[in-house]
Amino acid sequence: MAETARTLGLAGLLVAAAALSAFAQTKVYTWTDARGRLHLTDAPPPAEARLQDVVEAEASEGAEELRLRRLEKRRQEERREAAEARERRAREAEEAAREAIRRAEEQERRALETRQRFGNTPSRREQFKYRIRAEEERAAAARTEAEQALERARTASEEARRGAGPRAPEAAP
Repeated sequence: MAETARTLGLAGLLVAAAALSAFAQTKVYTWTDARGRLHLTDAPPPAEARLQDVVEAEASEGAEELRLRRLEKRRQEERREAAEARERRAREAEEAAREAIRRAEEQERRALETRQRFGNTPSRREQFKYRIRAEEERAAAARTEAEQALERARTASEEARRGAGPRAPEAAP
């Protein structure tokens, strides 16, 4: 019982000390070292250093200010990372669009070659109409994919330029 009371008493003293230290004054030392570098510390400077100034400040104010600065720095970092991510997505979408356009052009060339090779006479055209049609359908699908990739690249580029995040798809009325 006595030990519990003593433990509670020590705990109470620790809580009181912590509460008082929050309101205590702290000292900030400004000093220059032997190399001429300026230092700001909460500890006294070494003996060989030249003391320039001692500022007394409320500990809680400094801690709050530090917390706010760190929070703002973190937010700035998050904004920078988000902007970099948008720019990266725009570059990737642009590269994907270039590749889709290249594939579409290649498929168009193959479709044209197939038509010229197998469609030079009416009988050959009839004989190879499914092959010719399949190549033309692949070319049309490749064109559609290239157009969609180009639109995605435009959208990503616009979002990167605006600095906004990706837009949510709009619901149809």
